[in-house]
Amino acid sequence: MIFIGIISGIINSIIGMASLISYPALISVGIPPVLANASNTVALISSGISSTLSSLKELRGHWKQVTPVILLNAIGGLIGSVLLLHSSNAAFSKIIPFLIFFAACSILIPKKPKLEQNKKSNGLFFEYLILGLVGIYVGYFGAGAGVIMIAVLSRISESPYNVYNATRNVATLASNLVASIIFILVANLYWKEIIILAIGLFIGGFIGPKIVRYIPTKIMKNGVGIFAIFLSIYLFIKAFF
Repeated sequence: MIFIGIISGIINSIIGMASLISYPALISVGIPPVLANASNTVALISSGISSTLSSLKELRGHWKQVTPVILLNAIGGLIGSVLLLHSSNAAFSKIIPFLIFFAACSILIPKKPKLEQNKKSNGLFFEYLILGLVGIYVGYFGAGAGVIMIAVLSRISESPYNVYNATRNVATLASNLVASIIFILVANLYWKEIIILAIGLFIGGFIGPKIVRYIPTKIMKNGVGIFAIFLSIYLFIKAFF
């Protein structure tokens, strides 16, 4: 489980899809789906902490832009965690393939240049609304949430990949932290598995941002987008056939 955590932590801090490995690992040891998702969210806090520490270089000078994203994700995480606890075990499995496919398209389709004035007057509210919805999804179902966040930030940010990926890491940490508080208070979590997984996630989360630092933005975006398309197809087949 520690090795799975390390791999998941690296993936989480690079792309944001750790749950696609760590969540099935928890399922495989007999934890029910909703509780596995909740336990996974709690474990992911360790990856969020280490990846944020490892990303301080990228975050320097960007905290003014990062802070609203953090707040929106924290609020979204609260709402999403409540939704999860009132969901059936199968409900979210049929939603995620479509969300990830949409995210993949958003990453791969080139952005149209926007007039600065038009962006300021019309785009800010819409962008914040989308980020809030992503925060809800992060709290609701962690698997695939990172790539959706990357898709949104890639559309609204002019920074390179390593900067908005660092923003995603710290914003997702905020959402997972708030959601985890709810889960700890009301759910019967599997603490033994959480602790073992969290150790690996912390190690992997610290390594990931250092890798991203040396990979060009175009390669990262295209790689994440293509991977997300294949992932959405796989999850669609798994959910419906």
